[in-house]
Amino acid sequence: MAVRNKTATIGPSGLEQLHLAVAKQATVEIMEPRDALTLSRRLNGVNLELVTEDRNFTALKTGQTIPWGTIRASGPSGTLVRYRVRTGRDVTGTPEFPF
Repeated sequence: MAVRNKTATIGPSGLEQLHLAVAKQATVEIMEPRDALTLSRRLNGVNLELVTEDRNFTALKTGQTIPWGTIRASGPSGTLVRYRVRTGRDVTGTPEFPF
């Protein structure tokens, strides 16, 4: 459905929500800074899960976003994060920036 490039700054708590999905699959890929942040996902509005496979990329399946799901980044406060969000039919399931 959409591909968006976004920016966010990690707040004083060291945690920033990068994307909120409601009944729609989504991926988030960090473009900058690479390998410097920890990603986490909140599945089905309840379960918190740390992303361990790839520090720069994670996905939410449609079933994991009912009623909602989020992708969050944690790191040093003040860190500027550039990232790409894909939703709906534009979700590829694989990272675009493999460097």
